[in-house]
Amino acid sequence: AGSSAAFLLDVPAGVDVGAGLPALISMHGYSASPYYYSLLTGTARYNEDQHYDERHPTAAGSFEYLQRGYKWLVALPFGTAEKPSPHCCPANASDAACRGGTLLDQSNPCSWNAGGCCGTAPDRRVDDVGFVRAIASWLKSAMCADDDLFAMGFSNGAMMANRLGCDAADLFRGIAPVEGGIELGGGFAECRPSRAVSVVQICGAADGVCNTTIGPTMATWAAAAGCALSTTPTYESATSHCRRYVGCAAGAFVEWCMVDGLAHEFSGHLRPGSTARPPEKDFGYQPATNIDGFRYVMNRFSTLLKPKRPHSEDPHEAAI
Repeated sequence: AGSSAAFLLDVPAGVDVGAGLPALISMHGYSASPYYYSLLTGTARYNEDQHYDERHPTAAGSFEYLQRGYKWLVALPFGTAEKPSPHCCPANASDAACRGGTLLDQSNPCSWNAGGCCGTAPDRRVDDVGFVRAIASWLKSAMCADDDLFAMGFSNGAMMANRLGCDAADLFRGIAPVEGGIELGGGFAECRPSRAVSVVQICGAADGVCNTTIGPTMATWAAAAGCALSTTPTYESATSHCRRYVGCAAGAFVEWCMVDGLAHEFSGHLRPGSTARPPEKDFGYQPATNIDGFRYVMNRFSTLLKPKRPHSEDPHEAAI
């Protein structure tokens, strides 16, 4: 098999794990690795406290303000490739280059069994829902994760996050698929979650991967949460437009954001390892008005955390 059934784990510094922490299981895109995906989303960076000095941004110990980290447990699992690929990196890549997070493997891509997509994982009917359930069980038993459990993913990982909302709603309080919708197929014939799940879906208006499926995907989640058909704006910028269904079940929300001009990219973040500069196509430039996908999602999820434990609040707008 090409799957290692393994995952990276980010444990934030300065927290009491024994007190119980919220946890995020976050899945990379097709042909990527958790190392690449963590850089793309800023997962580890945003999970820790960050000190900034706008005049001297690299000066140690000197800062103008503090951006508090989210301080969650974050598991970043590895998908399945056709040939053995324990780190989802090219076979000829060094360990250091792989862990550097700038490599994709198009020749032996890792993927998730999201149902109708993509690659080896659905072809082999890999039980990725079972894999994620096992990760969640371990996080609770070995790392004292509490019941505040959430799923996120990009591209094929977003499709997998949608499937988890359908097939593992008993585990997850919320899901955040970025650039990928519900993909029925294979052993995934219908989406019938066992309870209402909160959803934050982000899609680029120029991304054919998600913009053809986001309508039926959001209708599915709204119906599952008992929402009304009407929606209300939650965030607007020159390029980002977020809306939420009204009248959803208590404790749940269903929201989506469309980002003007955005192709198959993670909103607000450049691709790791890009060396080109505008106007070259692979630079990945995005307007500052594109929402920061990771921070937007985490700020939304933070509103769902149980009050028994104080949690970090970002001092900025949710969409920064």
